[in-house]
Amino acid sequence: MPRTLQEQLDRVERDIKLHIEFDRAEKARFGRESYLWTAEDRIEWQEEQTANAQYLRELLEERAALRIKLGLP
Repeated sequence: MPRTLQEQLDRVERDIKLHIEFDRAEKARFGRESYLWTAEDRIEWQEEQTANAQYLRELLEERAALRIKLGLP
């Protein structure tokens, strides 16, 4: 677990970057493969996208709070 606020911010920013890269890869996969999927597969994918978007929002909020604590713009 990161000890300082800066370490926490670095971890959150790293997580955000990784999450955005994963999201782009998933959307590309959807574009390539979704025509092969069943309706159930598409619903599951949409649910995963919703959960991923929520987690990304939480990370962005955490980053904003840490930046405020550190006095960063």
